[in-house]
Amino acid sequence: MIRNTTDMRLPTLALTLWLAALPAASVAAETALETGQAFCKTRLASDDAALRMLLSPSLVKIVEEAERRNAIIAEARPGEKPPFGDGLPYQSFQDHAPGCTPGTVEEDANGAEIEIRYSFPESLNSNWTDRLVLLPKADGYRIDDILFANVANSTSEMGLRRVLFEAFDQ
Repeated sequence: MIRNTTDMRLPTLALTLWLAALPAASVAAETALETGQAFCKTRLASDDAALRMLLSPSLVKIVEEAERRNAIIAEARPGEKPPFGDGLPYQSFQDHAPGCTPGTVEEDANGAEIEIRYSFPESLNSNWTDRLVLLPKADGYRIDDILFANVANSTSEMGLRRVLFEAFDQ
């Protein structure tokens, strides 16, 4: 029996196109490196909805509470910019970096941390590195915090959780 291969190519092409159109985080990130890669994909695409799928349940609750409080402030003071008027800070700096690459992974019994290296090919002095704090889950890792780069002394002192908590104390 001779098979018409054209009949097989159409479903394969459709499946490939469908998978490519899925949000960056819809594919389970099983390893710390895969989680870092998925995170970078969401950052490069400015896809905060897909990024949220990579977050731990406790961090999602904190993000949702910050968004709720931010909306209340925005509604109460329409002429003023609320604390997160430019969006939630999922990275150290607001500038959209054209490069995002996972770096060194450190794992222990409690989870992992992975470097996220942001780069500007035209301005190497503008590069920075944040760190994702990862918790293990049954289907892989989830981001539980993002430690921001402190360019002045090359340390990570401030994290997303802390920023979201302290933003409303001012």
